[in-house]
Amino acid sequence: MKQIQIRILPNGEIKAETYGIKGKTCLKYIAEIERMANAVTQDSDFTKEYLATEENVTLITEQEVNS
Repeated sequence: MKQIQIRILPNGEIKAETYGIKGKTCLKYIAEIERMANAVTQDSDFTKEYLATEENVTLITEQEVNS
């Protein structure tokens, strides 16, 4: 499951972390987090999930047809 955790610290600092978002996909969420928090990113670090391969799943089903 993909999640973003946003924490607002007592000093007003905002911290956001992504979970379950692999590869560079997490970078797409930075602008959305900035918009929601009305803030600008000052610093960022990559999690181990950033280095993981994104999963693309394709399901192929076959159905036997009787003629």
